[in-house]
Amino acid sequence: MKSSEFLKGEVSFEQKAEILLEVLSSIPSFVGETFVIKCGSVTISDETLFNTFVHNVVLLKQLGINPVIVHDGEHEINSVLKMLGMDSKFVNGIRLTDEDTIKIIEMALCGSVNKKIVQHINSAGGSAIGLCGKDGNLIKAEKISTTLKEDRSNNIEKILDMGFIGRPTEINPDILFFIEESDFIPVIAPIGHGKNGETYHIDADSAASAIAIAVSASKMITFSDTGEEIDKIGGRKISVKNLNASIDCGKIQGEKFIGRLMAYTKMVEECAGVVHIVDGRIPNIMLDLFTENNSSISIVSDL
Repeated sequence: MKSSEFLKGEVSFEQKAEILLEVLSSIPSFVGETFVIKCGSVTISDETLFNTFVHNVVLLKQLGINPVIVHDGEHEINSVLKMLGMDSKFVNGIRLTDEDTIKIIEMALCGSVNKKIVQHINSAGGSAIGLCGKDGNLIKAEKISTTLKEDRSNNIEKILDMGFIGRPTEINPDILFFIEESDFIPVIAPIGHGKNGETYHIDADSAASAIAIAVSASKMITFSDTGEEIDKIGGRKISVKNLNASIDCGKIQGEKFIGRLMAYTKMVEECAGVVHIVDGRIPNIMLDLFTENNSSISIVSDL
């Protein structure tokens, strides 16, 4: 079924019943497994999308699947920074983050956004607990840098210090294993800590991939805020080998996007799992994953 049909609500009762039966027949094969789900800003900021998302998460838990939520919160971060009169500069899609900015980012992610998700999951009948990478030494991180061409007429690149932007270096999954044995659903803000106590903002996809590897998740589901990323990959199922080939030949471009794809392929290779990229603008899109002809992009092990 086409995504446009979901967006426009053009689904008949017969189609809904058929989809429901297919979903219910597929779910038992995933009972006891862990799904790491990266929730994007569009999903969080849209009331309809957000309500269906949290109800789907609760349903997965009730059916015996262990969801682990990792979220970003760019809309909230941008809103708070704007309200405080703090301008942001981006290089290659990455925010330059000084000491004052990381404090605001941590407040927005670990406070406002994280607690909003926790509260709504609880209201939907689940039991959620909010975490960030500092809790239980969950996410250790290190500073990242990026490169920028100083002059378009040559290939000389300058290495830039991005401030308190990090990448995960080590995951301590003990707290997640403890939570998995309970009825709680962990909701994780992508804030990590450095070896000297620094606070780092981590790309949510990179954090989700590292966590998925640490807990041996069978699936990582990432909600895309636009359809452009899905269109760039092409095809509904792609192997790691073919994805790397598309990047190497220049078919897929964009430093930040390629960085996320590398995080996905690492999860697939190390977990022998599957990464699904779904259109986060479609309500109940997570349930579509349990249908044979689902609309996600699935990154799988080499065939």
